[in-house]
Amino acid sequence: MKLIRILKFLYTPPHMPWKPKNKVLRIAISLCGWAVLLLLPLYCFLMTEYIHFANKAKFATFLLERQPVVLFDLGVLYLLWLIVLCVCKKGWLATALYGGLWGAVSVVNYLKYAMTGDYFYPWDMFAQTGNAGELLQFITVPFPLLYICLVLFVAVLAVLVYLSGASVPTRWFIRYPIAVIVAICCLIPVSTPKKITYFLNEYSLYLEDMALQTSNYQNNGFVGAFVVNILSSNVQAPDGYSEDAVQTLMSGLEAQQASESFSAPDIILVLSESFWDPTKLPNTTFSEDPLKNYRALCAQEGVISGSFYTTGFGGGTVRPEFEVLTGMTTDYLPSGSVPWQYITKPTDSYVSIYKSLGYRTLAVHPYTSSFYSRKAAYPMIGIDSLYFEDELYALGREGALEVHIDGKQISDRTFAEAIQYYMEQDTNGPTFVFGISMENHQPYQNKYKEFAITVENDAFDETVMESVMNFTQGVSHADACLGALVEYVQSRDRDTILIWFGDHLPTLGSGFGAYQQSGVLDGAATDVFRYLYATPFAVYANFELQESDILRVGSDNEIASYHLLNGVAELIGAPKSAYMAYLEEYYHKDPNYNVRLQREALDAAYVEGHRMLTYDIVAGARYLYRSK
Repeated sequence: MKLIRILKFLYTPPHMPWKPKNKVLRIAISLCGWAVLLLLPLYCFLMTEYIHFANKAKFATFLLERQPVVLFDLGVLYLLWLIVLCVCKKGWLATALYGGLWGAVSVVNYLKYAMTGDYFYPWDMFAQTGNAGELLQFITVPFPLLYICLVLFVAVLAVLVYLSGASVPTRWFIRYPIAVIVAICCLIPVSTPKKITYFLNEYSLYLEDMALQTSNYQNNGFVGAFVVNILSSNVQAPDGYSEDAVQTLMSGLEAQQASESFSAPDIILVLSESFWDPTKLPNTTFSEDPLKNYRALCAQEGVISGSFYTTGFGGGTVRPEFEVLTGMTTDYLPSGSVPWQYITKPTDSYVSIYKSLGYRTLAVHPYTSSFYSRKAAYPMIGIDSLYFEDELYALGREGALEVHIDGKQISDRTFAEAIQYYMEQDTNGPTFVFGISMENHQPYQNKYKEFAITVENDAFDETVMESVMNFTQGVSHADACLGALVEYVQSRDRDTILIWFGDHLPTLGSGFGAYQQSGVLDGAATDVFRYLYATPFAVYANFELQESDILRVGSDNEIASYHLLNGVAELIGAPKSAYMAYLEEYYHKDPNYNVRLQREALDAAYVEGHRMLTYDIVAGARYLYRSK
């Protein structure tokens, strides 16, 4: 009966609930209500784009110089509005739902960009919806009062429409077919890849825009970029993709056997959250070195270190993570998507090679198991045992591990101890462990109560200084974690190799605050993109390593994420697949290319080949596996 009453309320004939005695006022309210229904998509468009650009000049430039895109966006919004009106019937309900949706999207897009430097993507609605509770704890960026007013004004419009009684004056058997017809008309122009390309190009939009989302969202505005991403959300096959093309790429490349000196060492691979050197900030001084263990390690004889070029900034850990473990590229997957979502069946990876050699494979991550679809994807690439925060807390209750909270997350000290604990549970054979830390995750406000390191930079405002101080404290704890793991490796009788890398730079204030105020983005760094997308890495072993063409002893290595474990395989004499042989050739042509560096490839053929092989594995016919 409740459902019937609700439906009756939603679909009763339109009326004006409040009828003023003054006829002129009554007519004025009615006209205002109908005007809102007519102009609401225009208001939502202006509100969304104004908040998106967060700059009057950029907003005005977009309206004046990108008129085809503006017309396209308005057309999309009006067609969607018509569907919502036909379904809801009552004008006030349609206004509240439609306006509320665009208001929420505007807020999320603004906050995400302010915190991570990345925009709100269509796949964010599906990939992270289940983690909304966890994600809310990271939101610390203030939302400007003007933007709050723009969003809340939607509620005022809904009330006005309610008072006017404006609604769709037709019965359901007319409205619903209209909604269906409009939806079909929206889908027909984008029903095939060829139609999508033609349709978008007519309005100066291009599928290729999704390859670099910064220019996509800046040139096309939020609505245009969002639509481009929806229409390109399926991984696009590269030009010329076929079985012959894949076989041609792999021609002459063969798997390599392990060397005679391969001792099947234990492997510890650590992705340290936001591990980066804050002393690289220009004109910024620190009371002590926050990376003293890292620098001491790099100074040791035989240690390999340098710059790790990543595809993330401020967030998106999963992308370099995916590239390191699989050797594939995320450059041409939908930017901002979760690459693990494409791994739904057994897939070759660096990990699976070690598993085939009899290694015990495990992952340790002191956070929720549902984040980034890791729990479902890891077994598909050969990781058998998964240990997330629940498992660590269980160890704490059993007394097997002391679980410490630092910076509102499970501490890096606990993380290092957990890795050691799991490494020692089965010593009958070799172990491959992949760990992802969590303590130094943003936000960097109100994170630590005490600071062991003081920071000085007269250009930093109070908010940015707080972010830098909190990050520095966190990264010093990560550095201590590295020191603890190095000592652990040194103490072991088994051959063990430790690979340590940072996933991305920290945000450090909204709008790239620390980088803006210290002068990085004004040219203080010689190459801004190489600065923003390079994190430290190090490789250390308690046994003598072999020579590698990819990773050389010293601190001047510059390497792309997908080459890291290929170089490690050479250092320990492990076997290599034919795909790894392709990546080795690619390395020699261009050792650190990725799209985010915004430079021309030194050898475009290998870049496109890498893209094609990635497509073949994640979304294609897997011709690569047929050549085995």
